[in-house]
Amino acid sequence: MFTALLESLPFPPRVPFMGGPTPIQKSRLAWGDASLYWKRDDLTPYGLGGNKLRKLEFLMAEALSQKADLIITSGGPQSNHARLTAVVSTMMKLPSVIVIPGETPTEWGGNLLLDRLAGAEIIACGEEPLDQAVARIASEKKTQGYQPYTIPLGGSNALGSLGYFLAFFELLMQAEEQGWTPSTLVCSVGSAGTLAGLVAANALLPHPLRLVGVSVWQSANQLRPQVETLATASLKLLHAPCPLAPFEIVDQFVGPGYGLPTPASSKVLIECFRTDGILFDPVYTAKGVVAVKHLMQHESRKYPEAFVFWHTGGGPAIFDKHYYTELLRYT
Repeated sequence: MFTALLESLPFPPRVPFMGGPTPIQKSRLAWGDASLYWKRDDLTPYGLGGNKLRKLEFLMAEALSQKADLIITSGGPQSNHARLTAVVSTMMKLPSVIVIPGETPTEWGGNLLLDRLAGAEIIACGEEPLDQAVARIASEKKTQGYQPYTIPLGGSNALGSLGYFLAFFELLMQAEEQGWTPSTLVCSVGSAGTLAGLVAANALLPHPLRLVGVSVWQSANQLRPQVETLATASLKLLHAPCPLAPFEIVDQFVGPGYGLPTPASSKVLIECFRTDGILFDPVYTAKGVVAVKHLMQHESRKYPEAFVFWHTGGGPAIFDKHYYTELLRYT
């Protein structure tokens, strides 16, 4: 059923970084009467894994089609997207530039170290807005003779979101083969592209799943139109416009702000590592898992359900001193 649907859609070219589906792991955690599964996109190939590889399949294919000889992107100092962009760029013999906010780092732990190992040029833009800094640097690189290709924050545009349109059906086919049916699918949300791809795919199901996005920095009111715009644009790229199914965004687990752990996220990170041997990150996924725990423990259900949390990766971030110092308080 799903195979025929996917074959009928005109997907743009992509570079096959993924190599195959990522595993699904059933959790041993007892957070209620529902089952819980982890979709392990932290185990994608290359650069210590992460969900952005799915987006980069489409984005890097477009860069190649435009004959780009330099890749430019942006993100926070512990950006998983920036890390994987640097890794696949160097694998493809393309130099890369990563634009980060604030001042030039004095410590190079976690993803920043991997960016350096991949050979990326890291440019700190101070107080200048990231999007303005990226546009300025791209213009400067053009004057130096480069043909740059700019990837947006998080790889989150309509083209990149197609990676998670495909991933949605990958999950459904895996669950079908294993003999169970997802009911609630949860993911952390930063730049909105991952959730948008899932929302776009969910729109094509006769009986859509419940989708819950867990914000890690913006309010739900800010995120919702971003997700809707990207999901609609992704469906348009596939010549499959249709109404979007309802989806939820929760924002009560952000805590003090982006990249700032909460006691709950630190504790659940350790709990999951000790119970399931699975490592979440303090910036994105641990906050998403706090939401999953809350939903499973506090919602009433008429019948047993199967929750899926999409583990989008990010483990290298805990090797940044700021994060591991905080985590050690709870061990």
